[in-house]
Amino acid sequence: MLITNENVKEYTDKPAVFAIKIEAGTEIAAEHLEHPMFLDDMVSSNLFTLENALTIGQVIGVKTVKDCDAFTPVTEEVVGGAVKLAQKEEVVKEKVQEVQTEMAEQDGNTIIISIKEGKDIYLELPL
Repeated sequence: MLITNENVKEYTDKPAVFAIKIEAGTEIAAEHLEHPMFLDDMVSSNLFTLENALTIGQVIGVKTVKDCDAFTPVTEEVVGGAVKLAQKEEVVKEKVQEVQTEMAEQDGNTIIISIKEGKDIYLELPL
């Protein structure tokens, strides 16, 4: 049973498994993915494992790089690592937002910039 576009938000953190045969270059949409409520039965029947499966939220809108049969978990290999790159960019953006920077003039001749992110980085620049 396929999921619908309305179900995508509800199942965004569930493993993505193709419900139908997919050709390389296909942009993954809700109608290509198996409903998550059936996945446990399929895994226990040894049809596939979900060890490296990406989530539905990670793969919607991403193009496949190879042909896949029905009941194939969507992995980084299937999407050519495109999802992995997107995740790294999000992590970098989050880390940049966490950096706290303080600037202060000490004696009129020096600017002090203190950047705290796990390690204390302390810069002292003469004016």
